[in-house]
Amino acid sequence: MLVGHLFRHFIFSKRAGALIKRISWLSMIGISISVTAFLVVLFVMNGMNASIKKRIMGLEPHLYVKVPTMTTAETLESHPVFQRIKEKPENKAYVYETQDIIVRSQDGQFRGGIARGVSKESLEHFIEQLQNMDRKKSEKDSLGYFWDPQDVPGEGEIIMGVDLAQALGVFEGDYVTIVSPSGLLLPPGETPRFERVKIKKIMTTSLADIDAQYIFYQRDKALGSLAVEGLKTLGIEMWLADESQLDDVKDDLSKFEDINVETWMDRNSALLYALKLEKLTIGTFLGLAGIIAASSILTVLALLLSQKKRDIAILRTIGYSAKQTVRTFTQLGFILASVGVLSGVILGTGISLYIQANPIQLATSDIYYDPSIPALVDYGLVLGVLIISALIAWFGSYIPARTASEVEPSDALRMK
Repeated sequence: MLVGHLFRHFIFSKRAGALIKRISWLSMIGISISVTAFLVVLFVMNGMNASIKKRIMGLEPHLYVKVPTMTTAETLESHPVFQRIKEKPENKAYVYETQDIIVRSQDGQFRGGIARGVSKESLEHFIEQLQNMDRKKSEKDSLGYFWDPQDVPGEGEIIMGVDLAQALGVFEGDYVTIVSPSGLLLPPGETPRFERVKIKKIMTTSLADIDAQYIFYQRDKALGSLAVEGLKTLGIEMWLADESQLDDVKDDLSKFEDINVETWMDRNSALLYALKLEKLTIGTFLGLAGIIAASSILTVLALLLSQKKRDIAILRTIGYSAKQTVRTFTQLGFILASVGVLSGVILGTGISLYIQANPIQLATSDIYYDPSIPALVDYGLVLGVLIISALIAWFGSYIPARTASEVEPSDALRMK
C-alpha cells in the first residue's frame, strides 16, 4: 500500500516534477517498444524458420541411406537394409541415383547442376507433396496448380528447377544437352559423353538449392548414356509416416555394416545452423537495445532520490530502517519497469498472434521465395522474457536505491 502511494505521488503527481514525469513516461514507452519489437521479430523469425523446415521436410526425403559397395539399383534393392526398410509399408522408400552434370541450352548457355534419377512412384510422391504445399496459395502466386501427380517425365524427358531454367533461358518443351563433367578432362579432339533431353516441366519449390541446381528424371528412361563408373551415386530415399521416429529409424539402420545414413537435418545442417545463428544474433542485439532503454530507470530513481531526501528522512524518522527504505525505492523502480515490460509483452504477443493467424502477404512473389510473412508464438520465450526482465528490473532498481540508506535524517531535515 505504501509503495503504491509513493509511486503515484513521487512519480506521477503534480509535486513529482515535470522532469521526473517525462523521463518516467519515456522510460516506460521505451521499454514497451523494445519488448514489443523483441518479441515480434523473434516470433516472425520462428515462423519463417518453421516454414522453411516444413517445406524442406515436405519436399526432401527424411532419410538418405547409402551403401557404397552397391553399384546397381537391382543389387541395392536386394540388400538387407532395403528389406528392413520395406518391413514397414507405411514408410515410403525408393532407390535413387545422382550425378553431377553440365547443362547446355540450344543458345549455347552453360550451367552446372545435379541430375537426380528416381522411380516413377518417387516422382509422383514428390509432385503430390509439392502440390499439397502449394494448394493454399493463390493462383497468381503459385505454379503448383499446373501439376498433376501422374504428369511425370518419360523417355528422354526431365523436370528442371525454375532458377536453373531462367539462368539458361529455356522453357517447357525446349531441348537441352546434358554433358558429363568427365568431358572436361578429355584430351583435345575427343567428344565428351552427352545426351539431348526434353524439358517436360519447370518446377518451383521455393527451396533455392533445388530450384537452382536440380533436374529430375526417371531412372532407366533418360541419361542412360552418362552412366560412367565413379560419377553416379546410388542410394535409398525414405519418407517416414511418423516424423518423430526419425532418430529411432536412423539408429536401427545404422546397425548394418558399410551403411551411411543421413537425415534431412544432417544434409541441411549448414542452413539450420545459419538460421539459429541469425536468430541468436538479432535476439542479442534487440535484447541489448531493451537493456539500454531500461537503463533510463536508473536516471528516474537517481533524480527521485536527489529530490526526495526530506521525504526519505521523514520515513526514517517514523521508524523505517535503512534496509526497508532501500527495498521501498527498489520496488518503485521495479513497478515502473514492470509497467513497460508487461505492456510490451501483451502488445508483442498480441501482434504476433494476429500475424500467426493472418500471415502478411507481400505484393509479389517474383522476388521472394516465400511471399508471406508468418509468425509462430513461443510461450516459453514469453515466460523467459518476463522472468529475465523481472530480474534485470529488480537489480537495476536496487543499484540506485542503495543511496537511500545513506541519507541522514538529521541532515536532510535541516535542508531548505
